Amino acid sequence: MNQEPECHPVTGTFNQNNKKAALRIKNLCKTYGKKKVLKNLNFEVPKGGITGFLGPNGAGKSTTIKIIAGLVAPTSGKVEIEGVVMNGNSTAVFQKLGIMFEAPTFYNYLTARQNYELLTRLQQNNAVDIDHILKIVGLSGSADIKVGEFSQGMRQRLGIGQALLVQPEFLILDEPTNALDPLGRKEMKNLILHLAQTEKITIFISSHLLSEIEQICTHAVIIHEGKILAAAAIDELREHGIQTLEDYFLKLIEKENQC
Repeated sequence: MNQEPECHPVTGTFNQNNKKAALRIKNLCKTYGKKKVLKNLNFEVPKGGITGFLGPNGAGKSTTIKIIAGLVAPTSGKVEIEGVVMNGNSTAVFQKLGIMFEAPTFYNYLTARQNYELLTRLQQNNAVDIDHILKIVGLSGSADIKVGEFSQGMRQRLGIGQALLVQPEFLILDEPTNALDPLGRKEMKNLILHLAQTEKITIFISSHLLSEIEQICTHAVIIHEGKILAAAAIDELREHGIQTLEDYFLKLIEKENQC
């Protein structure tokens, strides 16, 4: 290729003039005591696609998501959603943001519908169509079953539905396929594709299962030990001769260890 792609697959940089980014992370750092958990992260999530935030457990994925969600304050750096720098007063932006954290929790003695009804009352959200959300996540037939009887896959899909209650334009999913059996992972991937392609929601997925997420994502950001090793469109990586994200990740780690 004669021209550098917007997100270089080695440096992890991005084009800061791209106005079509749902999320921008700029020089993000997080330190706990003397431990540097996030080390000057720079990447973006383009609108209209599925971006995989990929790396092993302990790489810094969950900490990054908690900072985006406003649950943890960064040591330094900025988070922008829809061009707005996030701070404690960014309530309008949060209304466009849906988040499902790993292992979502519910009231097991309530049904799926009752859990959603409770959440919408707490959110003072009367506009949402709960039946439509249940249909999207494939739980219409289980709407009146107590959540305590749900399988892990059903609970994960219920968690995504919970994130959809705010009718988001941008959806963040933390390890959505974790602990699922092959059928559950297939159902989850189909649901994520539906949300992106049919519901037109921009999706940011964190996962340590590179081969799983590679099958559905349009872009990838690879993180290891709190550092971004790569950030690029999947098609751009393939143009560079990269066959699989897992092989590429291993080569990046080998290169990193040689430095």
